[in-house]
Amino acid sequence: MNTTLNQLDHWIKNFPKAVLGLADADLTAKPNPKKWSKKEILGHLIDSAQYNLQRFTTAPLATTAYQVIPYPQSELVDRNQYQNAELPHLVQLWQSLNQQIHHVCTNLSATDLKKAILLPDQQEVDLAFLIKDYLTHFEYHLAQILPPDESSLGLTEPDGINYQTAHQRLQAVLATQKFVTLFRHGSMYVELYAPEKEDLQQPHEQDELYVIISGSGTFFKAGKRFPFQAGDVIFVGAGKVHRFEDFTSDFQTWVVFYGPLGGE
Repeated sequence: MNTTLNQLDHWIKNFPKAVLGLADADLTAKPNPKKWSKKEILGHLIDSAQYNLQRFTTAPLATTAYQVIPYPQSELVDRNQYQNAELPHLVQLWQSLNQQIHHVCTNLSATDLKKAILLPDQQEVDLAFLIKDYLTHFEYHLAQILPPDESSLGLTEPDGINYQTAHQRLQAVLATQKFVTLFRHGSMYVELYAPEKEDLQQPHEQDELYVIISGSGTFFKAGKRFPFQAGDVIFVGAGKVHRFEDFTSDFQTWVVFYGPLGGE
């Protein structure tokens, strides 16, 4: 949890000035009429912060497993008119909400972090997972807002990723997270993923490719299961429920996310 909170603190301090340095034309341009602009993505991150602050605050108070309720993401972006709002106001609002999230999460007890959480698909996780997933969601959208040289959280060398270097970075944080983001460019980003015992991931907003590095097991997708092993390449469309099951202890995979939200 300390790694997650340290990373959040890093972005609380550095994300605002990076966004304020972007040109207005870049922030308000839409890839197409149905897609969010970078300014609207920032607005979505504000909505996410508001809802998750409430979750992180009230979940420890629940007497039973806390149920996560989805919120109307697109509708809120439209209702809040983020596209027409003043940028300094949006940046300050995002920063203030996340400062409070950091404050709340820093003061959660070990018992609080183990609080049972029911995701919308009724999968059970704990509050610690929910907090880490919040940061993952932010960093996903971070790559859509900032240039690659500012949003990359890992290796920035565009010519390739060395597995040994990636593995060393993963080992350094393996006690607190099971993936490392290594490279970002445009809509694409690459992770090294190594879950332990159970794969708790949720559907992603982009298309993705898994390139299995090592290990074997069973892959679940679209209600079907099939075996996988080192060297296999698996495609998963955006929004599709999927997970790795019954995998060996040496399982690791590259994950490549790419393309627009909602898939191609």
